Amino acid sequence: MSAQLDLAARGTRSTVRIPLRARLRSASVWIVAAFVILITVIALVLLTGDDESAEPLHYDSTERTGMKALVETLRDHEVDVTTTEDQEQARTAAARPDTTLLIPTNTAALSPGDIDGLQYALRTHGNRLVLVDPGPTISEFTDRITVNDNLSPLANPDATSPAACDSPPARSAGAVTTGETEYAETTKGTDGITACYPFTGPGVDEIDGAEVAPGSARGQFVTDTGSSAPLTVLGNRNWVTNEHIDDEGNASLVLSQLSQTQNLVVYYPTFGGSGQQQTPPSTIDFVPGWFLAGVLWLVPCLVVLLLVIGRRFGPLALEHLPVIVPAVETVHGRAALSSRSHDRDGALHTLRTGALLRIGRRLSLGPDARTPDILARIAAATGADPGRLHHVFVSASAHTDAELTDLVHQLTQIESEIP
Repeated sequence: MSAQLDLAARGTRSTVRIPLRARLRSASVWIVAAFVILITVIALVLLTGDDESAEPLHYDSTERTGMKALVETLRDHEVDVTTTEDQEQARTAAARPDTTLLIPTNTAALSPGDIDGLQYALRTHGNRLVLVDPGPTISEFTDRITVNDNLSPLANPDATSPAACDSPPARSAGAVTTGETEYAETTKGTDGITACYPFTGPGVDEIDGAEVAPGSARGQFVTDTGSSAPLTVLGNRNWVTNEHIDDEGNASLVLSQLSQTQNLVVYYPTFGGSGQQQTPPSTIDFVPGWFLAGVLWLVPCLVVLLLVIGRRFGPLALEHLPVIVPAVETVHGRAALSSRSHDRDGALHTLRTGALLRIGRRLSLGPDARTPDILARIAAATGADPGRLHHVFVSASAHTDAELTDLVHQLTQIESEIP
């Protein structure tokens, strides 16, 4: 920068600002892109947010009463877990070798024919069946185990139950939390039945005259290896829930039973019909089938749109220097840019700089003269008010075209008065 241009630049205040409307116009593409992406994310969340079930003891539920923690833990221990609500799929999977079928709830939804079909599939390879607190419906699966009804109705069992049996998995697990139902062998002394975790505590006494004979094997954890399909009853549903699986020895007992085979089938029966899932409609049920595909197509379309809008039209223009540009074209070009961007203060700054350079030369001022010195000489030479000069050459700002025109007129008038 030359000394004279430096004089003008240091002597005037630059207030070049890009108007808000121009900034928004240049950023409109990115605003639209961000809006489209946001809508896409919201749509995908709505489409996938209802996959998880909240039903008690459901294998996909992360609620306190759900069973997802148990299923994922078994998968982490390299057990091949198959989860389904479809009875035909459960029956087919249960027929594979080295498989355990777990029915955690809703055993009342199964008809005798459904139960016979599942047990037949298990007998194909001597597979195991595990029920979680089936209650009175245990009689639909076997006539060797029943609900124990020979306890006093005033009994108040302890919160935890000791193993009290010779079963290695139960003794290894130790005490577990106490449930609400106790099971027992239907006939006292039945071979192949082992019962662990009997109720203990105040008032837990056997009474005569009940269906189950006093002294029968009883407990909340019952295994029957003498039936056609080995059966295990987990008499407390809290042992498998997300909330209580890590209490006492619950996890150790359950995991030891469900990891005895390489494959585990978790079948969740529903009351809507045999093998048919009947659940309340979710958000996805009300969305047309083409909507998700359309949303996914928006992503590549948006990328293409951004590339098209931001592309450069042809290669850069190369010109051999020196290039001679007429002064009038430079003036017209800068004026057009200032007009398009509404940069009134920038245009005013340029005009002030030119006026100060010309006035400084006419007043024979050196290149080191500053704006206050030039304004003082103008006041001395023309008798103009110093405050008015400072306003015109330094502090005034043009907010409208009319104000810019008025300031330019004053600059021209003051310059014309210089002798």
